[in-house]
Amino acid sequence: MPERAKKQPAKREVAKPTQTRRRTSVRRLELIAAAARLFAARGYYSVTVDDLGEALGISGPALYRHFPSKEALLVAVFDQVIEQQRERLEEVLSEAVDPASALEAMVELHVRFAVEQRETMAVWRQEFHNLPEADSWRLRRAQRLYVEEWVLVVHELRPELDDASVRALVHGVLSLLQSPSDFHSGLPDDGIINLLMSMAVAAVFQGSTGPLDFRGLAARGRSKVRSA
Repeated sequence: MPERAKKQPAKREVAKPTQTRRRTSVRRLELIAAAARLFAARGYYSVTVDDLGEALGISGPALYRHFPSKEALLVAVFDQVIEQQRERLEEVLSEAVDPASALEAMVELHVRFAVEQRETMAVWRQEFHNLPEADSWRLRRAQRLYVEEWVLVVHELRPELDDASVRALVHGVLSLLQSPSDFHSGLPDDGIINLLMSMAVAAVFQGSTGPLDFRGLAARGRSKVRSA
């Protein structure tokens, strides 16, 4: 009787390295997004590794395949903010034809990021003091470089202002544009974006360190409303 051919074991599909890297990258981004939401809602110290795993339907310890610690995940949240802002800023500045168009693009970029990334911006404000010293210094430096791009553009648009005035103006405008991470107005996103953009542009072109001519400003504002 002939021997029955032995059944060959089913071949296991081996994931290609590119696919594996892509899945790992996606999971890292999902973890960063989940961490931003939870850190913003509960605070860094109140969120456990198990909380992070539960948010993504994985076991808590599985997080360590992507980040060595919860602290490293916090750093990754901050790194993503800076990296995304830097890349987008470089893009809009490369496309701007003059300082005015650069300002318009920068204002829209910043406020849209603040609206779209409310949780991440809230984490930046609330948890920066929990970063390791080396990361804190590195991210502060990156933040200063970002501000310098604004200072250069505003200097060109307001050459009559000295350096200290321009820097104070820039910091005020950035605080205004970041305000959606502090409150929920009830306005739809487009409404809050348009409102804050108009306020920021007015601040850049009308902001002054001289005495406030409130009645003059109010009259100009009413005149514009009537002529619109």
